[in-house]
Amino acid sequence: MPQFTYQVIRSRRLTAGISLSIHPEKGLVVKAPFWVPNLMIRNFVEEKADWIREHQAKIKPALPEKRYEAGEKHLYFGQEYSLVLLPHEIPIRSRAEIVGDELHLSFFNGHLGSKKTEEIKEAILRFYLETGIGILTEKVNYFSSQIGVEYSQIDIKKVSSIWGSCSASNKLSFNRKLIMAPHEVVDYVIIHEVAHLVHRNHSSRFWGLVARYDPHYREHRRWLHRNHLLLSI
Repeated sequence: MPQFTYQVIRSRRLTAGISLSIHPEKGLVVKAPFWVPNLMIRNFVEEKADWIREHQAKIKPALPEKRYEAGEKHLYFGQEYSLVLLPHEIPIRSRAEIVGDELHLSFFNGHLGSKKTEEIKEAILRFYLETGIGILTEKVNYFSSQIGVEYSQIDIKKVSSIWGSCSASNKLSFNRKLIMAPHEVVDYVIIHEVAHLVHRNHSSRFWGLVARYDPHYREHRRWLHRNHLLLSI
């Protein structure tokens, strides 16, 4: 039985190179040309066992899951807000809003246990998506106007491995976790995707365009790499 569980990503490359990478969410990923047999990949992984263990040990452990209890901290565009629970004795639609440095959550007190937790979680997520899409749209409109391009649609998705994408039809999609990141980091991701409306690659001209609107993009990209585990709803 193999020592490690890993994901194989095949490419159309003709070279024989096999590479490894370790991600906090995706785990061990092996990239190999399409023609390399599975046995060769398995042997390569086993040969790199010491390297894999060393780098797996450096990955930050996942943070404890949120419990959605009073006083718990929740991020919204880089700011922490303390959760305040406001139970109601009559049935109402659960609703969240920011008041000062607090996240107020009104909900029907008739729910118990996991049902109550789920109601609170869904209300927070709904608040994030309903308010977040407006803020993201304003940012996209601003930077697309500055760069002089047009997009077809904006979408917020539940994804874990990417922060944004730009489709062939000019549709821009963003990870909903971005709603918890600081504004300057969100701006970087938006600039990155809007720049893809001009350059459909990661060429030097693409990065030059990104740098024109975000001179500190490398710092913001590193922030996402180091802190993405903090962004959980």
